[in-house]
Amino acid sequence: MMNRILTAYVAFISALMILPITIVIAASINSAAYLSFPPAGFSTIWYKEVLTDPTWSGSLWLTLKIGIAVSLLSTALGVAAALGLRAVNSTWSGALQTFFLSPLMLPTVLIGLSLMQLYQSLGIRASVLTVTLGQLLIACPYVIRLVLASFSGIDPRLERAASILGANPIRVFWHVTFPLIRHGVLAGLLFSFIVSLDDVNIALFLSDVHTTPLPVQLFSYIEQNADSLGAAAASLLVLLACGAVFICDRLVGIEWLFGAKQRSA
Repeated sequence: MMNRILTAYVAFISALMILPITIVIAASINSAAYLSFPPAGFSTIWYKEVLTDPTWSGSLWLTLKIGIAVSLLSTALGVAAALGLRAVNSTWSGALQTFFLSPLMLPTVLIGLSLMQLYQSLGIRASVLTVTLGQLLIACPYVIRLVLASFSGIDPRLERAASILGANPIRVFWHVTFPLIRHGVLAGLLFSFIVSLDDVNIALFLSDVHTTPLPVQLFSYIEQNADSLGAAAASLLVLLACGAVFICDRLVGIEWLFGAKQRSA
């Protein structure tokens, strides 16, 4: 009986999460210009318009460039921070972890507004760099948390053995530590890319008319329009995020990624 209740509960929650996305994707292939469900007919004209219109396509490519930059930078900084947190004693480790993870506790609207005021006071104009740095602030904590979780499963004697055998710290990291935490690093890379794709609040404050990521372009568009073109743009963001998850699943496995199954290094 309990299993049936849990199954029904999971199915209900899954439906709440998936159905809205399904409706948006269905609306994006609607042949009619206005939003309607079920679709009046099948057409991919709205996807073609997003990919060929200079405004939409420019925002899409800018979003991908920023997402790649944020994911790479946040992964490098997050791994370095996790290594440092692992090295400090337990007295300071908890406080430092709270500090590094604190951006996740703040509303992104507040972070975006604060960064905008900071950049203005320093005379820094809105650009791709300001958006990238802003998103880096909320992406790094995911990498730090996931890499720290990977460190918890490492036997420190392996690293000590490599050092005793004459390996310097860099070789110990690349040949011993990194292979053991690579799944956590890849998970952080994935999440930081998705965070960048999903961000509206920070990019809204830190971008201008010349640097408008796709989520901001979509947000501005749907304020004045409710048609299939906006649904197609939103569906592209969903498909990009799903593609990132699929790639990660092919490389390391979603079961291992979320702790459902252990996987050998």
